[in-house]
Amino acid sequence: MNIEIAHAADLDRVETLVSWLKRPHLDRVTVTMPGLDTTERERAARTIRHLFNDCGCAWGALAFVVAVAAAVLARPSGGTAYAMAALTCLAAAVAGKLLGLAWSRQRLLARLRALRSAS
Repeated sequence: MNIEIAHAADLDRVETLVSWLKRPHLDRVTVTMPGLDTTERERAARTIRHLFNDCGCAWGALAFVVAVAAAVLARPSGGTAYAMAALTCLAAAVAGKLLGLAWSRQRLLARLRALRSAS
């Protein structure tokens, strides 16, 4: 999907696409709003594309690694303890991914608001 942001109406349309779990994948973003120089337009387009396409995996991976490290340091013993450690690591990864998605959504909305005020 390609998006062009040239006017405030385009920002309204883009904001409707900013969901928590169902953001579309963007192949290209073009910002041509008046009041921005070329560098600001390119930076805004790059940031918006990155935040739209963010899947939260980096935060999920970080949470998983921290949970695994904590489980190793806790030294679980026995089958039940291993199963609980594994479930805890899985839950940490899912929670991290969801937090990453929420964070990128908030940053995306803030970037769109900043574009609106800059024009």
